[in-house]
Amino acid sequence: MTYDDFEPPYDRYATAYRDWWGPVIAPSAVGLLGSVDLPAGDARPFELLDIGTGTGALALAALARWPRVRVTGVDPSGRMLDLAADGAERIGVEAVRRLRLLQGRADGIPVESDTMDVALSSFVIQLVPSRAAALREIRRVLRPGGRFACITWQAESDPFEPDEAFLLTLDDLDIEVPPMDHDARPYTNPEAAAAEVRRAGFQRVRARVEWLEHRYTPESFMDVLEHWIESDLFESLEPWRRDRLRSRTLGRLRRLPPDAFVWRRPLISVAGDLR
Repeated sequence: MTYDDFEPPYDRYATAYRDWWGPVIAPSAVGLLGSVDLPAGDARPFELLDIGTGTGALALAALARWPRVRVTGVDPSGRMLDLAADGAERIGVEAVRRLRLLQGRADGIPVESDTMDVALSSFVIQLVPSRAAALREIRRVLRPGGRFACITWQAESDPFEPDEAFLLTLDDLDIEVPPMDHDARPYTNPEAAAAEVRRAGFQRVRARVEWLEHRYTPESFMDVLEHWIESDLFESLEPWRRDRLRSRTLGRLRRLPPDAFVWRRPLISVAGDLR
């Protein structure tokens, strides 16, 4: 799946994303707010752009962190934006007033030039067909001296034992293994990320590896498989085969040691300032 494909599937799977995948990556996404050079509770007003806001985890955390920040969230998926708006309403009228949600893409941001103080993006830049085009857009909308920061996956291929257990179960039940998604283009290392951001015209660029660590249980990993990672596969099966796949996989997962369910993946965090 590429960024071009975002709107239809992410409209369809927006609720599943919010409920099953969002909680896994939200702590790392919200942690990106630490790259903003203002302490929590600072009352100075500023404009923050959240590129690929999804269901709004980062945007809503920013509204709660700074009482006078104005957040613009941009995403290709209208349904994702609806869920972000619902989240703001649960926070309260004041949050709704300070949040603007716009449908658009990272390489065509529907925001006027020189209007943003900070631009942030979490787990999106690897999906954009042209990162150079996206970075040009980010530079366009930032005011001089503005800051850009993003966090994304680092390329890696370390196995995860629960994944292997699921694939073995598919083999046991003679269910075709779904193809790997090779469309994402994550950075290979922090140096490559920093070089790309510098070439886009940013200075004082800093990039480093961070780690996302999430502890599953057999049941929670099964839920993410069924409702997010392999939801299309599960939906394609007849009910009796779906039930058999679920029960067989759970049986295999429950035989794994607890430490096998610690999912640890490298991330790259990069930030720079506009000249």
